[in-house]
Amino acid sequence: MMKRILPLLLLVALGCPERNDRPLLVAGLLEGIAVEAGSLAGGRIAKVHAKEGNAVAAGDLLIELDSKDTEPMVDAAEAQLRQAEALLTKLEAGAREEQIRQAEAAAEQARQQYAMALKGARSQEIDAARAAAEAARAQRDDARQAHDRAKRLFETGAASEMTRDQARNALDAAEAQYAAARERLNLVAEGARDEEVRMAKAALDQAEAMLDELRNGAREEDIAAARAARDAARADLALANSRLLEMFVRSPMKGVIESLDVRPGDLVQPGPIVRIVDPDDLELVIYVSAPVLSRIRLGQQIALSPDDDESVYYGEVIFIANEGEFTPRNLQTEEARARQVFGIKLRVPSHDGALKAGMTVTARIPPHGTSAV
Repeated sequence: MMKRILPLLLLVALGCPERNDRPLLVAGLLEGIAVEAGSLAGGRIAKVHAKEGNAVAAGDLLIELDSKDTEPMVDAAEAQLRQAEALLTKLEAGAREEQIRQAEAAAEQARQQYAMALKGARSQEIDAARAAAEAARAQRDDARQAHDRAKRLFETGAASEMTRDQARNALDAAEAQYAAARERLNLVAEGARDEEVRMAKAALDQAEAMLDELRNGAREEDIAAARAARDAARADLALANSRLLEMFVRSPMKGVIESLDVRPGDLVQPGPIVRIVDPDDLELVIYVSAPVLSRIRLGQQIALSPDDDESVYYGEVIFIANEGEFTPRNLQTEEARARQVFGIKLRVPSHDGALKAGMTVTARIPPHGTSAV
């Protein structure tokens, strides 16, 4: 925000009454242009790299704020962006060949299992199950005979209790094996149950759907959502980087530090921290009456001379007020209204330091009909 260093000074016309046949001399005070630099974030001062009176160039680092809480935000935003970009790339590229081959194999296996569930067991499987059941029944019968014999011997005292118990355990195991073989035979002979067929069909549908998805690639809406997530991650990263930049206060222009009153450890609010003045960029505001406005135009070069100095310099008219002012403002008489004045602003170079802020200069408004510089 540009601000003038010194308060405006209403300039006094030296050649009164005003006449159009000779230059009008108007005195005024040169003012320096200042910029107040600071941080939009605020925080704790970590380092101060300049002090009042230092000459600085545009971009010079003046103050560092503590960024220990801001840098992790940038790292997290960068990681989120990388993740979003990877997902978008994956969706746009589609499945790899090996993924499609794996899905094809899984679908074929599910298709065969479903077909088996529909057709039931083959005759060979039924014969094998029947043979296994017969073998288990024979083992059960042998175990039963061995148990009966051990029991009789135990009752006559010819066998021990342990022998009898071992025969009993062997019989129990043989009966369990026979029951399992018979159940297996029944299942094979009857075929798959309805719930098993439904489960096989569901597994096939799922495998084929996965295969179709890999072959067709991601849907447009999925890609659009991934692209939006990528853009949001980019915006978050830009915001984090912008906040990090606010931790470093730099000079926005070439100039001299006029005001800087902070030290490491100070807490500062968001806003201006340091004030910088450009000694080579000056302004002059003069006030003239309405009849004199016809002598002035934008871009016109007006001759200027410092007090007690015959040197002549020039300033460029950069602003002409559209509305007049009264001095004093509370007078409404015809005489007071005749004092209506209009502000004129000139930009004045320092001319290698010959002119400085705070100097009083006299502007020479050319007569009517005289070509200005």
